[in-house]
Amino acid sequence: MTTTTAPPAAPVATIRRRSGAQSAFMRIGPAVATALLVLIAWELVVRGFGIRPIFLPTPSAIATTFVAELPRLLLAVWTTGRAALLGFVVGGVAGFVVGALAARWQWMREGLLPMGVAFGAIPIVATAPIFNLWFSSLSVWSNASVVALVVFFPMLVNTITGLSSTDTAHDELMESLAAPRHMVFTKLMVPTSLPFVFGALRVGAALAVIAAVVADFFGGFRSSAGFFIKTLMATADYTGAWATVAALCLFGLALYGSVALAERTLTPWGDDG
Repeated sequence: MTTTTAPPAAPVATIRRRSGAQSAFMRIGPAVATALLVLIAWELVVRGFGIRPIFLPTPSAIATTFVAELPRLLLAVWTTGRAALLGFVVGGVAGFVVGALAARWQWMREGLLPMGVAFGAIPIVATAPIFNLWFSSLSVWSNASVVALVVFFPMLVNTITGLSSTDTAHDELMESLAAPRHMVFTKLMVPTSLPFVFGALRVGAALAVIAAVVADFFGGFRSSAGFFIKTLMATADYTGAWATVAALCLFGLALYGSVALAERTLTPWGDDG
């Protein structure tokens, strides 16, 4: 009788790597395909209708300028990006800490929310000159403070909502087990609030770049992206201005991607892939 030997099974690690790669491709693939289609359509429309670069340059012209001006663009993005990143961290941490305190005490929550709404409604163009006066226009903290204020309010609201959304049955179970308050907070409330917190961070990642660039227009370092764009527009170098915007978009995508990666790592139960 002939005995048939089954082929060796693939190592579990290899299967997991393939599954992870496929999952990553499924997540990134549609976004990359959409971006390529938009860029191709953009190129064809500008060339087909003969739109002048003063109104809208082609993606190919922007890419050429991007490569030619890469050292200056990197310096501009670094100057503006460090203020955006610093303000993002400060605003995010402050929003979470204050939101956690407000979720703990109702009187504090009722007092802080209206004030948070008021501060969140203040336009960037109004706060930037004030922070320039307080911290000096040549201090990174001037623009970082503008970013922190913009990021603070979404984080405050989402933290309060997330920490207050724990299931009543879970609260009663922890109480029946005589769990101390700090354990209830770290083991129950914080994990429940993470989707809300990361939702605020995703919004804040985009707002941080916008706020930092707008603050650049009201003073700051001459190497900043906002100053660079303002100078290029004044000298009619519109393609160069678009290349700077593209560099800022890439920085914003990197910041957003970092938040998304952290969310997928810290909240694996919410990963559909």
